[in-house]
Amino acid sequence: MENQPFRIALVGCGAIAPNHLYALSQNTDVRVVALVDPKTERAEAMREKYAADAEIFADYEEMLCKVHPDSVHICTPHYLHAPMAIRALSEDIHVFLEKPMCRTEEEIPLLLEAAKKSRGKITVSFQNRLNPTTLAAEKIAAEDGGVLRAYGTVFWDRGEKYYTESGWRGKKETEGGGVLINQAIHTLDLLCYFLGRPVRVTATTANHHLKGIIDVEDSAEGKIEFEGGKNAGFYATTSFTGGCETTVFLETAHHRLEIRTPDLYLDGEKVNLPKTLALPVGKECYGAGHTYLIDRFYAALRAGKEVPIPPCEAQYALRILLAAYRSFDKPAEV
Repeated sequence: MENQPFRIALVGCGAIAPNHLYALSQNTDVRVVALVDPKTERAEAMREKYAADAEIFADYEEMLCKVHPDSVHICTPHYLHAPMAIRALSEDIHVFLEKPMCRTEEEIPLLLEAAKKSRGKITVSFQNRLNPTTLAAEKIAAEDGGVLRAYGTVFWDRGEKYYTESGWRGKKETEGGGVLINQAIHTLDLLCYFLGRPVRVTATTANHHLKGIIDVEDSAEGKIEFEGGKNAGFYATTSFTGGCETTVFLETAHHRLEIRTPDLYLDGEKVNLPKTLALPVGKECYGAGHTYLIDRFYAALRAGKEVPIPPCEAQYALRILLAAYRSFDKPAEV
């Protein structure tokens, strides 16, 4: 690999793929050599826009055998995340894995073990950790002794077509859940990032606006207990009709912070942040985290350093929501 670009295969050319491909197209240390999707016309559209030299495959296994890339970006439906990541790791291929890292509690130790045994490195895409709003809030909180308590809210608009046209969303068997595992998992990860390791969750989940269409929750709320006696609350819904709004409220000894990407507020006043990347893809509330995290992932690989957000860290947001599904308004261990 000395002085040679990393050869990348992106698997799954759906809604999140442009975020990855745009970031990769701006990085001179990588080259996208393969695009994989059973709907090859989607891969062809991505090739035309972002990766002119990529070879197209309908089958993941065929791509691995023929190309053997240095790294795979897995942007597939949730139920394929763990098996595809484990398969790549078994070949010592690096993995940049979209959230959630897996779908069930049973898959967590399998993925952790695969990561431990492999020479390949794996990062889970909790890219909001690297948004300027998060980093600035972290610095302010650290200077005031750290975050004491927090609350996260997710208001998202997802209608019937989002689920019925996907073939896998809104189904427990393939998506693993609803708003918690898809939209709110990033907010849950930020709560872990600021407060530490979760130990217990008390939550309720419900389907308010898509009964008969999805068999998972569209709304959830609850309380998370962390080691050291810290607590956080959360509320998330996809029944909101005003677009998407996510907020993380943080309280320190003397301050109240609100992360509303692309903005950060300190005690009600907007904080002046460094100019962020202007991206042609994704929602404004996403920020430019994918680009920051992908760049950091490959920089770490090149330098032989630990990659950011390995599964041993990423597992906790997933464990929170899986405990929430078990809670039924009674405490559930994470």
